[in-house]
Amino acid sequence: MICKKCGREYEDDMPQCLWCDTPNESLSSQDECETSSADSEAQEEAYKESLKELVDPELERAFDGNVRRGKSTISWTKFQMVLNVIFFFVEVKTFGAIAAFYGSYKENAPIPREVNLAVWTLIVFFMASAIPFCVFIGKNLLWIYHAHKEQNKFSETQFSPWGVTICYYLPIANYFIFKTLIDNQYDTLKSMGIKAQAVPNKLLTWFLLFNIATPIFNYICLRNFNTPVLFISTVLWFILTILYIKLIRVATANEQAVHDQLENNRINKKVEEIIAQRDVNQQNTEQT
Repeated sequence: MICKKCGREYEDDMPQCLWCDTPNESLSSQDECETSSADSEAQEEAYKESLKELVDPELERAFDGNVRRGKSTISWTKFQMVLNVIFFFVEVKTFGAIAAFYGSYKENAPIPREVNLAVWTLIVFFMASAIPFCVFIGKNLLWIYHAHKEQNKFSETQFSPWGVTICYYLPIANYFIFKTLIDNQYDTLKSMGIKAQAVPNKLLTWFLLFNIATPIFNYICLRNFNTPVLFISTVLWFILTILYIKLIRVATANEQAVHDQLENNRINKKVEEIIAQRDVNQQNTEQT
């Protein structure tokens, strides 16, 4: 070690210069780093301990409410899948007749009865499925909003609840929305001392791939309608929706685990308070 003040050399592990007593800065900085690291670890450990014993009835109710929303979202998503299967057969029967007529359309030609029937069938089906579709969309958006809102109380993230709500159905963006949410939930569960299972990367990878492929085939279907393309588009949407359900189930199960931990903490604290109060009453009785 070369002293900055007198320029003389001394051993690196010595606390100060032998000749001018100038402190060894490298050792000082090393001590500060070790102290800082120790403080950081202590803070992290204290945070984990506080999470393990966290009692927050309002947060507990919030997680319970969103678990219910998640289950309801899954139910409505399954119902929407059934409607989409029905819609596929309706499209095959109606769009084919309409496309054939307008493909050979001649001016002032009368509209065949089957074309009118196909158009009205589509109108009635759209009207009948509009309300379930809106409920399906609303359930999903409400669930993802609250999922991120409650999770953000435990971990910092670049996604705001409103941001994820807007981007929930955007390809690629929703991949990062789910990945961030579930990764943060995993870290929170570990900090609370709950056994957590990470989501398989394969599931998220397939979710990303079908998020990209499904809109592409939907666009092709709009530009060039035919039964094979419509079938492929429907199958891709079907698989993508199943992946949505799987991810919602994982996130909802994590929320349920957090809720159960908060509930146990609240009950344990109540029991401890009752026991402590009983001991106080017993001591007062003995004194009197």
